[in-house]
Amino acid sequence: MMKPMTKKLLLGIPAVTLSAVLACTLAGCGGNAPSGSAGSSGGGSAPVEKKAYDSQTVEVAGITYESVAHGTFYRGDAKLQDGFYLHVKITNNNAKNRTFDFFNVHAAQGDLEAGDPLFTSGKAAVLDYVASEAPDELHEGIDLSKRPDIGPGETVEYVYFWAPKTAYYGPITVEFVDANAPAKNHEAMHFDTTDCETKEFKAAGGVADSGDAANMTGIDCASYSIEAADGYTLDSSNEEREKADFFHDETGGRLNISIFPRSPEEEVASLEQVYEGKETTTDQVEYNGITWLRFTGPDNGHTLFATAPATGETVRVSIGWKIDWDAAVPMMEALKLK
Repeated sequence: MMKPMTKKLLLGIPAVTLSAVLACTLAGCGGNAPSGSAGSSGGGSAPVEKKAYDSQTVEVAGITYESVAHGTFYRGDAKLQDGFYLHVKITNNNAKNRTFDFFNVHAAQGDLEAGDPLFTSGKAAVLDYVASEAPDELHEGIDLSKRPDIGPGETVEYVYFWAPKTAYYGPITVEFVDANAPAKNHEAMHFDTTDCETKEFKAAGGVADSGDAANMTGIDCASYSIEAADGYTLDSSNEEREKADFFHDETGGRLNISIFPRSPEEEVASLEQVYEGKETTTDQVEYNGITWLRFTGPDNGHTLFATAPATGETVRVSIGWKIDWDAAVPMMEALKLK
């Protein structure tokens, strides 16, 4: 039997530091701080008892993943948002070396089963990997870009950092996948960040969305409002910039809505110039009392422009070539200019 060996790829957060981090991020946030991590309460009182961290373990293709800590972290005032991190031990139980290329790790909002197609869909509920934003105290002395071979019987430690596309606190599922057989070899861990806003997020005046944020379907901004039609999912949005990106579930195509500075006529003329000499068409369509200029490019993609009555801004709808016009119509019917 091989004698287990542990490599501190994650060089190890010092015990005192780790206790403090866990006490801040896990107590009352779907996890538990280590016993006694909060120390004594002062004045001779008895130490406050803390439950041990509730670790989860899964095994995929001979590799064991054990959660060591998880919680939320502040992404900075520029983002004004919290992210989610997961510290894991990774043990290679195979007879040969394994690299990080042998497995993939995904995270998404919701209580999901391993193998759920949402993990690789690019939809709004999928969390983005943001290791570049990792706080120093959660990877002290660690170079997260180093992912060495894991020898037989060896264990390494690593920390993953993700961020939601919009502020989110609620169930999160992390999926561990065998890169060589992703359709059949996968397991999941489940976490919950409900009520886990960081103190930095609160101090900066951040407003947390509920755990239903993964089900956001639309946007309501100064120039327009829209709720995703059946078969579409809101991928990202920014009300201040009046920008929304939608994902067409069946084709994987994109439909983007944004504001442009020039008039609809000027925008269409610019596109016609870009595609001069190629087969294009320009016509008009009407939805919800608004006349749109519709430009159809050589790839059969559609770009529409109209003026929002309330703001005078030019609203542009860009429909990717994967989405045919019939599939785009429900979204045009759902789009209301103000």
